[in-house]
Amino acid sequence: MSARTGQETTNTRTTRRSWLALGVLVTELSSGEDGGPVVAEGTVPEGASPPLHVHHDLDDSFYLLDGQMVLRCGDEVWVAGPGEWVPFPRGVPHTFRVMGGPARVLMVHANDSFIGLMRELGQPAGIAETTTPTDGPSLEALSRVMEEHDISTVGPCMEEEEAQAHLASLAGR
Repeated sequence: MSARTGQETTNTRTTRRSWLALGVLVTELSSGEDGGPVVAEGTVPEGASPPLHVHHDLDDSFYLLDGQMVLRCGDEVWVAGPGEWVPFPRGVPHTFRVMGGPARVLMVHANDSFIGLMRELGQPAGIAETTTPTDGPSLEALSRVMEEHDISTVGPCMEEEEAQAHLASLAGR
């Protein structure tokens, strides 16, 4: 049984909180407070691309539920679709671009550095207005906040042209 109060849903096992940050809707499914993993569902708008970044103490990973992404991790670039597990090892620069509509992901993390970033940058869902991928702080301000959460910006976002070029190269094979 669950009760709904504003942006939180509570049942006997967990409290779910949803945040809207940088155009991404993130719902915490497990906060990791009990020593377990942090699990969250994210809905990421088409065109969204974080700056190239590195997690210093987190193996970033997610399961792509819906949508398509062009991803870069280190020197590797690939396309992921529904049903694919996407691993980004700690210390390796990575980014992605959502293509062809929004994407839904299930994130599983060993610590709360990323969800802490979403809490700091975002507003509780239901209060915030819908944003676009370009809304939010400047790259410099975003980089400062990311550093506070053990994430370093090391390059720009993946541009639409780069993602389209990679998709075109796959179509030509």
